[in-house]
Amino acid sequence: MPTGLADAGLLLSFLVPLAVVLLALPQFMKYLVRIGRVSKDVHKQTDSRVPEPVGPILVVAAVAGEFVAYAAFGSLVPIAVMGTAAVAFAVGLVDDIYVLGGRVKPLLLLLAAAPLVITEAVQSTVYNPAVTFPILGPTAAHLSIYTILAVAAFPVVANAFNMMDSFNGEISWFTLLTSLSVLAGVTLRTLHTSGLSLARVASTLPLVAVAAGFLVFNRYPSRAFDGDSGALFMGAMFACLAITSGVEVAAIVAIVPAILNSFYTLSSVRGFVERRRMPSRPTSLGADGKIYASTESNAPVTLVRLILLAGPRTEKDLVRDIVMLTAVSCALSFVISVLTWVV
Repeated sequence: MPTGLADAGLLLSFLVPLAVVLLALPQFMKYLVRIGRVSKDVHKQTDSRVPEPVGPILVVAAVAGEFVAYAAFGSLVPIAVMGTAAVAFAVGLVDDIYVLGGRVKPLLLLLAAAPLVITEAVQSTVYNPAVTFPILGPTAAHLSIYTILAVAAFPVVANAFNMMDSFNGEISWFTLLTSLSVLAGVTLRTLHTSGLSLARVASTLPLVAVAAGFLVFNRYPSRAFDGDSGALFMGAMFACLAITSGVEVAAIVAIVPAILNSFYTLSSVRGFVERRRMPSRPTSLGADGKIYASTESNAPVTLVRLILLAGPRTEKDLVRDIVMLTAVSCALSFVISVLTWVV
């Protein structure tokens, strides 16, 4: 492909989804308010109501960007990514409306892997069935074992993203930083691997664009909440991008805060429990407007609760701490990518 056309494809893969979010989301927010689809912002002392879920606009933007990437480069990688995003979004939308059980949702999210597996069967170069470690190099390729692990990754990663969606701007910042780490990894891999198409770089750009656009409306104080439909599709999309890009190790390092948060939560409540059905909250809002760690014995242990054990924080400061933790993880992820594809 001529350099000019490739550059145009990359640019449009970013600009189209960004434009969809920035232009369509305000109108959709008004529609949600009009039909009464608003949620109370529980970390505010005032009775603040925020339109939720805006996941439908976010997934439309992501799919539009992936379609541009497919049209520009002709690879099935963007098709796999948009397919997984659409399935995870559907599961999340059902959860937004009806509230799925803590065990049902992870099982349904296994279906998000179907588009990836199908496209790999059609075009065997969609993903490489081996994991490349820094310095050590790749493992032996084993399609069956790798595919099983890849399928299992979708509910794990999607739910991990969903659990990072509790405070103003948390999920948008987290998704933006971690998707940038995947973008850095796949760009380095593409530059240092002969014959690797730019389609993988292009397929990563829509998630970066959606997260950046959503951050405008989701940052503190939030004017829009994504809902489970938004968080689950972004998590599933991230998992698919890590797999198709071949940067699994760097991607895992980038989302360490979410992995730790999920581990603490699941171990403390002893299994998958829908967060809206947990017996008590891990935090509480004080009369001073600050957020405190819960002192209740049956409250789940979360990353946020552990941070607050050092002392109460305002919501803005708390999200800043989480963003800083994520930034450190993403910096380490970039080091992993350098050691893997450059050194």
